[in-house]
Amino acid sequence: MARKPRKSAEASGEPIPEPSPIPRPAALVGIGIMLLLLGITAGVVVDVMTRPEPQQVRQPDPRPNAMRPDPNAPPPRIEAPRPASIFDDEATTAVETPTASSVTPLVTNAVAVDVPASVRVVAVVIDDMGLDRARSARVLDLPGPLTVSYLTYANDLDAQADQARAVGHEVLAHVPMEPLGSADPGPGALTSTQDAGVLRAQISEYLDDWSGYVGINNHMGSKFTADRDAMSVVMSELRERGLMWLDSRTDSNTIGERMAREYGVPHAGRDIFLDNEDTVAAIRGQLEKLEAVANEQGYAIAIGHPRDATIEALAAWLPDLADKNIALVPVTEVLRRQTEQSSGQ
Repeated sequence: MARKPRKSAEASGEPIPEPSPIPRPAALVGIGIMLLLLGITAGVVVDVMTRPEPQQVRQPDPRPNAMRPDPNAPPPRIEAPRPASIFDDEATTAVETPTASSVTPLVTNAVAVDVPASVRVVAVVIDDMGLDRARSARVLDLPGPLTVSYLTYANDLDAQADQARAVGHEVLAHVPMEPLGSADPGPGALTSTQDAGVLRAQISEYLDDWSGYVGINNHMGSKFTADRDAMSVVMSELRERGLMWLDSRTDSNTIGERMAREYGVPHAGRDIFLDNEDTVAAIRGQLEKLEAVANEQGYAIAIGHPRDATIEALAAWLPDLADKNIALVPVTEVLRRQTEQSSGQ
């Protein structure tokens, strides 16, 4: 039986229904998922924006019984780097390990002091030590640290140097050298007419049989210290032995410090002679000049001798130094400060 054809709405005159406002089930699911994702995204954004800054995770200190820093403690003081000096090389560290090849007598025998940079310093060198044993002993009884320089032809040098070091003084070797004129510098003095081999042998004779000294200074030597060839031998020996040169400046024509610079030998020079006039009053006047030099350049070196007037003047002067903002130091401390100042640091 044939079906009757369906009539369209238009053909039947019935109205066309509007689409239903209620979505189908599949659409509802899709809309729900979208709303869920939007909610999650908004939550993450809010959490990130409101989250506090993360704190650094502190790793546990691997050291046993390590103390945590006090959060209330003030920050550490940062010191400006101290200028380099002759005592800042690896030899300084090697003082505690005397077998190290870098150890030198200048470093190992230097008397350590701790004087603020703001305090002026003076070194008082008493040379010609060792012959007059009684007066040499009186010098050692003075407040230190003095720098005592023993004539290299004196007896019992090792014992005398040990005694000086035991009471806190620093030690030099006082080497006799050829003067101008007829004055006698003592047995075995170095002369400008000796060849290099003889000079080296004589220096070895003076220095090899004792120890404890940081360097040498010249006894007399106004002629010898002006001779370039002779001083070249001395400076070569000092460099090889790791010693300093203190120029006594017995003559204005000395080239000792210039030669020391050429050979890389640590060096310093005398500023004031204390006792060319051997009276207490005159020596006190020289000590006042020493103070003036120290106040002007920050350091000064005086040279005197084991004489009654010198010992008396020093005994009265030394206790008052601290009140003048001046400190007595060994010659190596003046050497250190002078080296720093001359380097421009």
